[in-house]
Amino acid sequence: MSEIDRVLLTYLRSVKAISHGSLIEKFSYILTNLSNSEDLSNQQLDLSNQQLEPLLDKHIASINTNITQHGFKIDRRKDEISGVLYFVFINSISDDVINSSSNYTVPELDTIKRIIAELVEAYGFQFSIGRVNAKQRVASSLNKSLAEADFFVDRLIDDGWFVSTKDERLLLSIRALSELKTYLVDTFGTTADADGGIMHLCQHCKELVTLGKTKLEGDIRLSFHYKCYDVYSR
Repeated sequence: MSEIDRVLLTYLRSVKAISHGSLIEKFSYILTNLSNSEDLSNQQLDLSNQQLEPLLDKHIASINTNITQHGFKIDRRKDEISGVLYFVFINSISDDVINSSSNYTVPELDTIKRIIAELVEAYGFQFSIGRVNAKQRVASSLNKSLAEADFFVDRLIDDGWFVSTKDERLLLSIRALSELKTYLVDTFGTTADADGGIMHLCQHCKELVTLGKTKLEGDIRLSFHYKCYDVYSR
């Protein structure tokens, strides 16, 4: 990989997920500061954000070519509420992704699975779990004090598994939805399955929906992200 590719990859691994607009700004900074090592022309450095996009795409494609063979990928996924495009560094191995995480012990990984299951199976397609409930699950499963369990939940948030809302509920993060898509569909099925699974797929973009709109048309359940529903309605 080129020096620009290496620096860009290192940055994406550290932040885990970043919006398109923010990444364009960081990419421009990387180009400017590595111009000597890459022998870039002044014309290449003096580009608008719109002109930087195809150059960024080229570098992302180059990085993915090199890291895919090692089981990683820079994925693209839109925020479920805003529709803003994000770049997400994920583990791309299609089998049980959760088990491939070496940062956790086997009992901790099992606990993460249980929290995810309770979140996915929440009543009324809420796709969330109270932080208190998650903390209690951790405490009982891992024999931790409530203070230790609270610290572990914070760690899960910092590591990109969940995001916490203002009312203290945990949702699957954009990284988790991207990295765990195959696991979630294989484990819980989709509402389009004949036997009635749980996970929703957006009718417009075909990605998982945990925040959005859903309705029944006859016997068929239609689900959408908010922005995707606006497009569908028009």
